[in-house]
Amino acid sequence: MEIKKIAPPVLILALFLTSWHVGALVYDMAFLLPTPYAVAQVFVSDFNIIMIGLKQTFQAAFTGYIIATLLGITVATIMSLNKILERSLYPYAILLQTVPVVAVAPLIVLWFGFEIKSIIIISIIIALFPIINNTLLGLKSTSKTLVELFDYHKSNKFTSFLKLRFPAAIPNIIAGMKISAGLSVIGAIVGEFIIGSGSEAGGLGVQIIYAQANLETALVMALILTATCLGFAFFITISTLGWYLLHQWHESEQ
Repeated sequence: MEIKKIAPPVLILALFLTSWHVGALVYDMAFLLPTPYAVAQVFVSDFNIIMIGLKQTFQAAFTGYIIATLLGITVATIMSLNKILERSLYPYAILLQTVPVVAVAPLIVLWFGFEIKSIIIISIIIALFPIINNTLLGLKSTSKTLVELFDYHKSNKFTSFLKLRFPAAIPNIIAGMKISAGLSVIGAIVGEFIIGSGSEAGGLGVQIIYAQANLETALVMALILTATCLGFAFFITISTLGWYLLHQWHESEQ
């Protein structure tokens, strides 16, 4: 990779860490604003417990993300094939997006229990709409000329969808999956905040609650950075998948 491509983000990271370190020294209240070095020390000393939390949060976020992706693409496909179903279902998809999940989450926990199932459901709810919306947009944005060409050759609806509309929608599907990649982790963390039970060896969200209660600010920041890296890893994975699928024929990856 060329230096000019990696230099800008590395420079921004260096400026951020420097500003953080100087700010912590000036503020001079380590229990409120620890230095980057202090956070790194905590990450090393509590590495095992953080990895336990990461594993649990990853399981919930990944499961929720996969289910949200499959469900979102399926619902969008059904809506794109039938206008009546689209008019019937799409308002509720929008409603799902506008529901304050943080307010509804306690109800979900009451219904499904203080366990990972509730966390997964919350993750699904938060991650679902961008996939539905972007997939539906892609399926409805197929070139009219190409659709007429398929009609001219008397292709049936299934063939037209499988060989034209769905492949043409892949860039939009990938875009929706990129948005939902981080949202699925946010949903898992929110679910763990609401559950807030078990022990400090729970998921990252549970660990954050325990660390905050004990005024372990450096540990809180280490956990937040770990959760951020998890969401970033999801995003990079989907971006790589998008490049693999699109770089040979779509402008967005060329």
